[in-house]
Amino acid sequence: MATVQALATTLAYTAGTWKTNTVDLLQNPVLPEVCYIFLEDGDFYKKKCTESGRRKILGPFDAPDFLSNQLCTDLNGYFGSKSSFNAKELVGVSTWFRCLVKRVLKPREGKARDGKNYLWYEMGFFTRWSHPNGCRVLCIGTPEELRMQLEVVLRKSPSLELRDPFVMLRPLLDQIIKLYDDSTWRMRDEVRAIEENRLKQMPDFVAMHEISRHTGHVVEVEAVAIETIENLFHRQKTTYESLSTPLDKTYQEQAREYLSFQLQMMKSLKWRSLSNQERLNAEITLAYNMIASQDNTVIKSIAVLTMTFLPATFISALFSTTFFSYGEGKWKFSSQFWIYWVVVVLTTLLVLLIWWRWLGGSFRNAKSPSWKQCGKQKKSIV
Repeated sequence: MATVQALATTLAYTAGTWKTNTVDLLQNPVLPEVCYIFLEDGDFYKKKCTESGRRKILGPFDAPDFLSNQLCTDLNGYFGSKSSFNAKELVGVSTWFRCLVKRVLKPREGKARDGKNYLWYEMGFFTRWSHPNGCRVLCIGTPEELRMQLEVVLRKSPSLELRDPFVMLRPLLDQIIKLYDDSTWRMRDEVRAIEENRLKQMPDFVAMHEISRHTGHVVEVEAVAIETIENLFHRQKTTYESLSTPLDKTYQEQAREYLSFQLQMMKSLKWRSLSNQERLNAEITLAYNMIASQDNTVIKSIAVLTMTFLPATFISALFSTTFFSYGEGKWKFSSQFWIYWVVVVLTTLLVLLIWWRWLGGSFRNAKSPSWKQCGKQKKSIV
């Protein structure tokens, strides 16, 4: 039986620089004091790793055992924290949160491995800060591009204020927001393509339904991400107040201001996603109206054709009756021809009366309540 592994890439801070390495998280590795750890294959974490294995991976981050449960690998998001104190000071802070990002693939990018035209990044983040300057961040299920871009950013500005328990989350959140931004604008491109082609081709309602489903998911996960950052914002303020070695007031204020800025960016992306959703709904409504308009045109053309042939049909039917005869070069008609008109007029009036009493009356009752009913409604309102 093959040994299960959890190979991860570490990005560790050593002697003023960031260096990468590979470790197996199931083999009790000695992790650097300051590092990011990327277990990039989310499906590997969820499906092949057992619950006991997940518990072992999360052990160094002092996270609750409940996070190892299958339930927590299926949620669309969560946030939690855990603080540790000794008799005098704050000695440890753990946080855990989950972010989902849906990326719709463009035609030139092909299909995903499962044959679908979209990808889910189901990302889990677990941090552990230890007094005075130890900090580790475990990133599960993140795309490789996030790790590479984060590495570029850290190499440009390698120094960090490690007395801040949340300092390593700041550049990480920037990269997460970039993923949400890309997801949002991919959906915008899909909606825009429908708007541009509305007059060039027949609407594809199946494709519209799929895009509508994607936009709904994007709005959902962005709303959850906003709640996560809001919780992190409140946790940051409380933690700063508990530090035995207070951070510089300017640093604290700027850290909170930047996190507030990140929160506002996420809210802006959510509004863009809601706009995409409304625009798509408008296009679907317009497509139905255009089809209905085309149906009305067809019905009108049928009515015109009917009216075109109706006089000829009436004349032929009329002259085919026994009231008329043609012989010896002369037209003759019966002196009882008035019977025809009496019957026609009476039956026509009878049909119109029945329609007016039954169909017309029920229509009026449905559309406009009686004065008595209006009076009753007014009394009930009062």
